[in-house]
Amino acid sequence: MKKSIGAILCVLLAFVLSSCGGSDKNANFYDEFPTGDEIETVEVETNPVATITLEDGSEIVIELSYYTAPNTVADFIAMAQAGAYDGMAFNEVRNDCIVMLGSVDGEYNPPYYVMDELSDGDNEYALSHTAGVVSMIRTSSSNTSTGRFFILTEDQTHFDNLFTSFGTVTSGMDVIEAIAEAERDDGNMIVSPYVIKSVDIKTYGVDFPNPTIIPNDAYNADETQE
Repeated sequence: MKKSIGAILCVLLAFVLSSCGGSDKNANFYDEFPTGDEIETVEVETNPVATITLEDGSEIVIELSYYTAPNTVADFIAMAQAGAYDGMAFNEVRNDCIVMLGSVDGEYNPPYYVMDELSDGDNEYALSHTAGVVSMIRTSSSNTSTGRFFILTEDQTHFDNLFTSFGTVTSGMDVIEAIAEAERDDGNMIVSPYVIKSVDIKTYGVDFPNPTIIPNDAYNADETQE
């Protein structure tokens, strides 16, 4: 049965609080990331492309829409190149069409957040939430994306101006559709999660800048106490 739009939004907005991180490789890769309100951008002729390889060998190819959400794309690239997505998993499906990335290892306290870059009428590169679109999960507060994302198998245009869309699947939608149909428990968690082995980024020679981030005070407080 289809869930209500309100219920879906609550889950997506809260999901980041219960999603655990992936690989510890280059765990402090974000140490040199700038903070503040301004973001650095570069000129791009060809959008970067991400190839997600799962542990079963299947691949999902995503064109990253740089001018739609430049800071979000920069963060995705930085996380991928640092191996932060390795070991994470597509482990939950909502409304039979929202394939969500997370982990089953416990709670996650992210070291930083990334500001929203919502598609609206002011952006000629706006990317509506249609089938195949990739978008960031966030909490109920604005500017709280942490790199966790979801991929749609059906149009969900009511998500526009709520979540930051930043890419489109160009190959491997059959993989995403299979994940959407995978066996789940009563709580919509996939019984056998689809684990990411690696994420390869093709930049076409562009040196993408580091993203501008918002430090997570709760994470920093925990680090100080340790």
